[in-house]
Amino acid sequence: MTAGLSKGTFHAAQPNDLRSPCPILNSLANHGIIPRDGRNITADELQSAIQFIGLGRDTTAILVNSAFKVHSDDPHQGPPGSSRTGFRDPHQTNEKGIPILHLDQLGRPHAVEHDVSLTRQDRHLGDCISRDPVLYEHLQAACVDHGGLTLGVAQIGRFRRRRYAEQEQLNEALQFGKREHFVACAEAAAIQCVFGRGLRYQVPRAYVEAVFGEERLPYAEGWQPRRLGVYLPEIVGMILAVSWFAWPF
Repeated sequence: MTAGLSKGTFHAAQPNDLRSPCPILNSLANHGIIPRDGRNITADELQSAIQFIGLGRDTTAILVNSAFKVHSDDPHQGPPGSSRTGFRDPHQTNEKGIPILHLDQLGRPHAVEHDVSLTRQDRHLGDCISRDPVLYEHLQAACVDHGGLTLGVAQIGRFRRRRYAEQEQLNEALQFGKREHFVACAEAAAIQCVFGRGLRYQVPRAYVEAVFGEERLPYAEGWQPRRLGVYLPEIVGMILAVSWFAWPF
């Protein structure tokens, strides 16, 4: 039962809860910062949650506005205002008429979710929503800076490049082009900016294990949300840095 839990208290997902391919969003649900069951999330709730962990208003607005568009594989043929990167179904609102989405919709095909995830299997090969234990172990092993205690920008970029090489061999139906590459690098960049420490954005391995292993915000390990948010110039610079090491083409 999670009804009596205060906002911010960690409680792992229950069998009927909905979760996404994104461990950070899943962590926010497990702490009650967005609905714990992963259902009926409003744009205001998602925006507040993303800003809470340290992303700036400009970055957050882009992410949330994109997410809450109605999804269409071909926006030219879809409903007005629909988008390939949107997650919602047409007319998906709550009883007050406010647009909502569910966490599992972030895994819908042909939107933002992509092959060559850090810790999820490709859609053609298995479960693209839940953590793959073997891939998670490989991510842990990528934490090689400072005696295996941190994950740096170069390490996460090189790990992304290795993952592409692996999946190119394993997945005959691989879908991963330049668009997916930059989406993947943006995800990695967000991890470095939100959880990284110091000028080199080193992410402690303990943070990696909390977020990816338990889908828990690493308060117990010493993390606190940034006081100064991550705005577009910083996140774009980090995307380019990760891409430099991750470029597989």
